[in-house]
Amino acid sequence: MKTAYIMMGIQGSGKSEFCRRFLPETTRINLDTLKTRNNENRALEDCYAQSIDFVVDNTNPTREDRARYIPASKEHGYRVIGYFMQSRLQECIARNNLRKGKERIPAKAIAMTSNRLELPGVDEGFDELYFVANDGKEMTISEWREQNEF
Repeated sequence: MKTAYIMMGIQGSGKSEFCRRFLPETTRINLDTLKTRNNENRALEDCYAQSIDFVVDNTNPTREDRARYIPASKEHGYRVIGYFMQSRLQECIARNNLRKGKERIPAKAIAMTSNRLELPGVDEGFDELYFVANDGKEMTISEWREQNEF
């Protein structure tokens, strides 16, 4: 079945690394590389038209952000799987500080995203939802539970 993967988590939480490790053959849709929502929309429409599996590799911190992708994906017959990355602010800032050049995000921007972060729920339309713990070396995937911590 066609699958849409939705990543969630603050900058530095490991979303892109997760995509490289666990979804390497999946078309990656990311605003950092596409630059505009218009380009993102075209990429999504291409995936829908060609029935290609894709992963939205953005922070997607709020239900409103995620609603941009979930209903449309369901309408196109996709199964929607969400991955919520453990998002401990100080750990994410420390990982971000290892980035070079334009890849490094100001710590203030990471904190602002963290302040907006809303826990996801299956009621948003996810067919499957997972929590990903990231200690910087290993990523551990577990089924979503309401008591997961950021």
